[in-house]
Parts: sequence; structure tokens; C-alpha cells
Amino acid sequence: MNSIQGGVFQQDNARPHTPVVTQHVLQSVDMLPWPARSPDLSPIEHVWNIIGRQLQRHPQSALTVPVLTYQMQQAWNSIPQTDIRHLYDTMHARLHACIQNAGDYTGY
Repeated sequence: MNSIQGGVFQQDNARPHTPVVTQHVLQSVDMLPWPARSPDLSPIEHVWNIIGRQLQRHPQSALTVPVLTYQMQQAWNSIPQTDIRHLYDTMHARLHACIQNAGDYTGY
């Protein structure tokens, strides 16, 4: 496994992260102590949520991979830059709220 010098990672103890083989690999990685079921603070997760909501509102369900790819690209391109900027600008406040709530739900 390649390491990122000075890198520290966070994982939320979701099911894909808990199998023995995954835990074995993660032993060689510096991990932040993070409570299970903590809020996902990664801005990209919020972007995926925005895209998912847009896909759910799409008038036609994607029945093929190319159609889904096209719909996702449209959804990605339609996210206002101000929304992305807001996610970035509120990162400090979201981290602070998470610390204040000892890793529990923050409302973000």
C-alpha cells in the first residue's frame, strides 16, 4: 500500500470499512479517532447528495449506464459555484460543530 507522507485519514466506520481485510490494510495508515455514525464532513459527500437529489427529480430514470452518466454530468454541471463555495467556506464551522457535539449529529 502506498502511503502519503504526513497524511492522516478519517473513516466513519461504515460497513465497507469494517471487514477484517479492510481493518488489516488500515492498520498501516494514520487514522483520526472518529466516532461511529458521525456526520460525514467531506464536502464531496454533500456534492454527491446534491447530485443524488437532482437524479431523483429527473423526469426519466436512467435505464442504461450511458444515460446515467449523461444525467450525472448534467447534474454536476448544474451545481452553482456558490453552493460549492458555501461548502468550502463552512468547513471550519462544520468541524467546530462536530467537535462541540462529540461527533454526534450537527445539523449540517
